[in-house]
This record gives sequence, structure tokens and C-alpha cells, in this order.
Amino acid sequence: MSEPVLALRGIRKRFGAVLAVDGVDLELYAGEIHALVGENGAGKSTLAAIAFGAVVPDEGTVEAKAVVGLVHQHFQLVDRLNVWENVLLGREPRNGWRIDRNAARERVRALATEHGLDVDPDAIVENLPIGVQQRVELLRELERSPGVLLLDEPTAALAPTEIASFFRTVTALAKAGAAVLIVTHKLQEVIDYSTRVTVMRTGRVVARYDTNSTSTDEIARAMVGGELPPLAERAALMPASRLTVRNLAAGSGGGELLDGTFEVRAGEIVGVAGVEGNGQSALADALAGVIAYIGTIELDGVTLASAVTPAARLAAGVRVIPQDRRNEALVLGWSIAENVALGRHQTAPLRRGLVLDDKAEAVATQEVIERFDVRPPDPRALVDALSGGNQQKIVVGRALCAHPKLLVAYQPTRGIDVGAATLVQSRLIEARNAGVAVLLISFELDEIFALADRVLVMCGGRFVGSFDRANVDRGRVGALMAGGH
Repeated sequence: MSEPVLALRGIRKRFGAVLAVDGVDLELYAGEIHALVGENGAGKSTLAAIAFGAVVPDEGTVEAKAVVGLVHQHFQLVDRLNVWENVLLGREPRNGWRIDRNAARERVRALATEHGLDVDPDAIVENLPIGVQQRVELLRELERSPGVLLLDEPTAALAPTEIASFFRTVTALAKAGAAVLIVTHKLQEVIDYSTRVTVMRTGRVVARYDTNSTSTDEIARAMVGGELPPLAERAALMPASRLTVRNLAAGSGGGELLDGTFEVRAGEIVGVAGVEGNGQSALADALAGVIAYIGTIELDGVTLASAVTPAARLAAGVRVIPQDRRNEALVLGWSIAENVALGRHQTAPLRRGLVLDDKAEAVATQEVIERFDVRPPDPRALVDALSGGNQQKIVVGRALCAHPKLLVAYQPTRGIDVGAATLVQSRLIEARNAGVAVLLISFELDEIFALADRVLVMCGGRFVGSFDRANVDRGRVGALMAGGH
């Protein structure tokens, strides 16, 4: 075998009391797509950051024979700049001492066309859907022509239709001689696209496989150290309607919800399938009270005010798992306990008079930590220091442990490992069995089909299909998502 273009030897890294990476060796070769998998907190993202040079190891060496690029799990974009400004930041073409804006636009447009990444060079990043922001993050690294490309959870924010296009780009890069490392939780993508797999657990490498000689089950067992637990059993459906939505319209500027009429019963999971940008975000925001809307939303027969009042929604028993945990759900500089208290800090049992009840907050925090296996299990740990998967567990746990009447779950397993995803999905089924009405918005059709009692399909800002669990069909759902009949 030829010499590796990137070699990590004996890498060890500690953050305080946490040993994040413990004596790891990893080699990448030109022309390969190498998958790095493991549980949340296994050390994958830390290892990728060390390989890129963003984090300095305590021990070990990194040898690189080519330019190394890293597409971060949490985007490193300047929200208020446009696409071409982000892609070319610090490398803008110039006409004398001035930036040549037309040349910059054309360079980014040509790069996007070359790699099949549809994006408007003049669009402001903060106005783009998460999936499009992912393309911008990738284009920024591709513009540097890296010989080694590190991708940290690159498809976590992409819809299924976008994933195939993304991997066409990645495969083409590898065929052209780049070495690609993909940090991912999506094991089927590992099987479909990678050549080799390295599995990490608690900071160490526990298994290595040639992809063509392994399976998703074998990889999953290596990740969690045993068999995955089964999903929770689902109880019989309850007859009572909880959420009734009529002629709902919300949002503007693309991705609007134009007309929505549906209901969710108490003790039912209704899944919303659709390509991102077809009204799902506007639907979730309207139900959460974040944006104004036209139409009617009723909860247990009571009409909710259409004014933008998130606090009133919380008081009514509505809880939301937002799709963007870092910007919409968490205060990163706060502790686990402080984040668990968010949304519950103004009412009993967490509030006592004018102050928070420290004991009640501790009980609520411990419930989230134990039920959702948050690591490290320290209420004082800062959320920003946790892995993305453990951050997601806090968001999901906070919502479910508040015992909501209605839960709007938007991409609830985004960016978490297969074991944690099974845990979260089981908790959603348990909430359903206890009478919670769950509206599940997910771009993972397998998740929709595994959990939903009914499936609604969105396209063009409208609901275009409805299926009961017994007669749902992947082909028909996919056709409706794409605008077919």
C-alpha cells in the first residue's frame, strides 16, 4: 500500500477530567473514503479537529502530505455575509486594491456547478435553510482544493434527495485522488459509500473493517459494545383529538406554509415527510408561537392565540424540539442544569415565588441525565463542552420530561448515534403511549415509517398526501415529496 497522505500516531487529548481521545492511530490514503463512527462523545469530532490542526493534542503526532480541509459539524459561517463572501473569505479576487465582486460571484457559481451544489452566490447565509448552509460550508473547503477532506456529520442536515447528490461530489473527489474522512452516525451511508471503517468508543479505536466485509449490524454492535435495545412497544391508539389545525398559513420569502389542515390525536405520532424547505419550518414555528400565522390552531378544543407568544404556548402544554439545537434550543455558555430549566423556570415546581427552586431544578436535571444517558452526567458541565449528540439529548429530554400535551419534534435524532437514536425514538413512543400528541417532522423516511401512526406528505407548502401506518408506501410517499401524484 502507498504512503498515507494523513497519519495520526498515538493521539491523546484530555479536556479537564475527560479523556476525549486515548492513544488513537489513524491513516488516510489518497482515493479512499474512510468512515469514522462511534457513540456520541466517543472522540470522533475531537480527532477530526486534531487532524485539521484546530485542536492541539496532548500527545502524539500528525503528519500531513497535502492541504487538509474540514467541514465542521456546527457550521463556521458568518451569518450576515452572503454566500460568495463566506466561501472566499480571506481569498477574494481583487482588482487592484478592491475586491472584484463579479469575479468572486462567478468563481463561486462555477465551483458550485462543478460539484453539483446548487446555491445562489448572493444569498445571505442567515436566510438559507440548514441544508443549503451545509453546501456553503462544503464549497468553502472545496475552493481550497484540499488533498485531504474531513467531513464531520456532513449529511445530518440534508434531506434524502440531497444526500445522493452530496455523495456524488464526495465520490468524485476521491476518484480524483483526494483522501476523504467522513465522521457520521448514518451506518447505511457508511456501507454504501466508504471503503474502510474505523469504530471509536470512549476515546479509543475498538474496531476496524473493510466496508465490503462488514454490515451495519456488526458496526452498530462495535459502537455500543453489544446488541442495540429494541424500540419500545406501541400501545393502542386513543380516540380523543388533541391538536386541530385548520387552513394554516405562515412564513414568507420561500419555504412558506400555504395551507395546512390536519389533526393529531392524544397518544398518536403523526409524521410529516417532505423535502426540506416545503413549509415544515413555518409549520413548526407557527405551532411554537414563534411567528404569526393565518388560520386556526386548537389544543384540546381551545383556540390558541395567533399572536407571537411562545410563553403562552409553553403554558398551554406545547413543547418543541427545534431542528437547530445550538441556535434555537440551547444557551451554550450555560450548564446542563440551567438549560434543562429553560422553559420551565417560570412555573412550579421549578419556580418558588420569585426564585428558582434549586432542589426541584436538580431533580428535573437528574431525570433528563438518567433517562437520556447524557454524558458526562454532571449537572454543572457547560453545554458547549458536550458533543453534539449529548446536546441533542438535553433538548429532547427537556421537552419530554416536561410532560407536554403536544410535542413538535423537528429532526429529533439529528446528529446522534444509532444507540442514542433508538433511545430517543423509544422515549417518543413512550410519550405517545402516555397520551402525548406528537407531530414528528423528519427528513429521515426510515424514522417516519418506524414511528408514525399516520404519515402526512408536504410539497410546495401544502399537505399533498396522507397514509395510515398500515398502508404507507415508500414509493408513493417519495413520489409525492417530489411533486408527483
